[in-house]
Amino acid sequence: MISITIDDRQLQATLRHLEQAGGDLAPAMRKIAQSLLKVTEDNLAAEGRPKWEALAESTKLARLGGKKAYKKNGELKASAQRQLNQFRILQHTGQLAASISTDYDRTQAIIGSNKVYAAIQHFGGEAGRGHAVTLVARPYLPMDAEGNLQPEAREDVLGTVLCHLQKAAGI
Repeated sequence: MISITIDDRQLQATLRHLEQAGGDLAPAMRKIAQSLLKVTEDNLAAEGRPKWEALAESTKLARLGGKKAYKKNGELKASAQRQLNQFRILQHTGQLAASISTDYDRTQAIIGSNKVYAAIQHFGGEAGRGHAVTLVARPYLPMDAEGNLQPEAREDVLGTVLCHLQKAAGI
């Protein structure tokens, strides 16, 4: 009689490591939160991916200081033109970008802002007195209204999870 013995100790050890890694996802969630922050920063720098709608003329005029930005003949002053060329959508004061924060635990990675206007900038909607102004959506966080990750974020998150599992498996 022939007897074949298969040594599966390494396989069993790898499966135990994977089970432990699956039980403590906090390290992976920390990296996922960092990835979401990086994608958000990239979205702000690129002014949307895909590109956001341009600022309304009324917004540009308000940022320039109103009529003070124009010469008597109606032309834009040189200083106002330089300002206009440097306008960044959603980054006029930098407060929204500075307010982006992340958190994580063993089961989730979170990204968001504590600014009261953050949601309307991301999703769009009616704002102002009597909801007289309609703001277009300018999604700066890496997900849409349904919670679907944008492609850049999805790739990063999947890569992070794969790397976490490969490290746990010793690959």
